[in-house]
Amino acid sequence: MPVVPSTPIATAGRILLVAPMLAYPAMHFLHTGFVASLIPPWIPWHFFWVYFTAVTIIAAGLAILFERVARLAAILLGIEILLFCILIHGPFLFHAPNDPWAARPEFGEMPSRWMNAPKDFGLCGALFIYAGSRSKSWLSAHRDPVLNFGRAILSICVAAFAVLHVVYPGFAPGIAPMQESISFPLPGHPVWIFLSVASFLAYAVAIWLPGSVRNAALLLGATILFFDVLTWIPVFLAHPSQLAGNWLKDIGIAGGAWILYGAYTALDPQVPEPIEEFTTHPDLAA
Repeated sequence: MPVVPSTPIATAGRILLVAPMLAYPAMHFLHTGFVASLIPPWIPWHFFWVYFTAVTIIAAGLAILFERVARLAAILLGIEILLFCILIHGPFLFHAPNDPWAARPEFGEMPSRWMNAPKDFGLCGALFIYAGSRSKSWLSAHRDPVLNFGRAILSICVAAFAVLHVVYPGFAPGIAPMQESISFPLPGHPVWIFLSVASFLAYAVAIWLPGSVRNAALLLGATILFFDVLTWIPVFLAHPSQLAGNWLKDIGIAGGAWILYGAYTALDPQVPEPIEEFTTHPDLAA
């Protein structure tokens, strides 16, 4: 049976990726009415989809956490989130001014919608990266279309975050929160915005360069976590209810970046990053 090599950073990335999968389903049950209202009116059975997606998200999260049928679970959840981006974020961003559903103010103002859309899209890419890193083709030939698809999504989202920093600087730096009122605590705000834009654009390109993808993925994950810690810790101290907020998507994207780093590190014997003991996983069984 094939085995999946892992590294400590890749393991940390997997845990970060799982975090939103275990937290967000609770919101489906605690705020069922609001979640149901997010579903386009032309889709029937709104409450069914609220509960169905809650169950599938947490099931996929547990499968990835305990590494059981994890590749299939990640692919299916990635497709589910991709459909969410197309069916919900699409109309939220591109709708007629008089659209009675998409233009509803409770869904947020346009800046917050633009901030949120690439977060879900990036989470989708992180799942595809994880799934691709566990494939037979990746382990044997260092090639996998699912991983490359996820890498493309991650690159697009990181570039989008850089552009959004320029368009909406009040929300920056880092992966911007959805509320402009959540500020960055360090002085020199314009400098941090510039550093975020420059670094995110560099990461978006470097992810596709064969000699730099590993280091770019490592630094991208660390950069996201750095800004998230500085931005959100003061918010959590003042408002503990925000612990289940939109920032968890940032954590999942950072996890996807570290999984990408681990996928390349485990295949390169020249890299000193310690490799954990090989383990056999059911989803790679012949």
